[in-house]
Amino acid sequence: MLFGHKDNFAIEAMTEPNLTPPSAVWGRMRIWCQGVSIGDYSESCCALYPAYTHFKNITSTLPNLWRQDFDNLDEITLWNKVDGALYGHHGDIELSDNRTLKECQDDADNFEKFNFLTNWGEQFDRSGKSFIFCPDKKTVTILHCQPPKNHVISLQAPAQSVCDAITLFITWFATETSRLGGDS
Repeated sequence: MLFGHKDNFAIEAMTEPNLTPPSAVWGRMRIWCQGVSIGDYSESCCALYPAYTHFKNITSTLPNLWRQDFDNLDEITLWNKVDGALYGHHGDIELSDNRTLKECQDDADNFEKFNFLTNWGEQFDRSGKSFIFCPDKKTVTILHCQPPKNHVISLQAPAQSVCDAITLFITWFATETSRLGGDS
């Protein structure tokens, strides 16, 4: 199933055809933005529930995915700021990290909402890291860095298109959960 448009923003997902109730929703997934695919759609039997829960959260937080201290930062500086706060890296370079545990926890609390797809399921495990922003409440920007090139690309889509695709995916997932009669 394709929810949205690949050249704009879309979530592509399917349930594995051999599932029999009762079962959780196992399948495949990737996202598309400006014709760029993120996620390994050939990876079978992935748990789709983690992505589902994250997408549910994004719809309510999307208009607020920006911080004033991000203003006037170029894409690489913005990437490094969030990557450093969440993962202690700038791309594939580990940072010398002298933060206390409390400072790390505070950074996680402050920056986790910008995490996009990273650790959302097996389908995204080898897809690099992505962060999501909505600087003007109208346009979503996804900064994505995928190995082995490790250069950051910037992808944009209208916020309404992102919300529409997410809403369609959430509805589909709920229907699949009900059809399969199992836990998520």
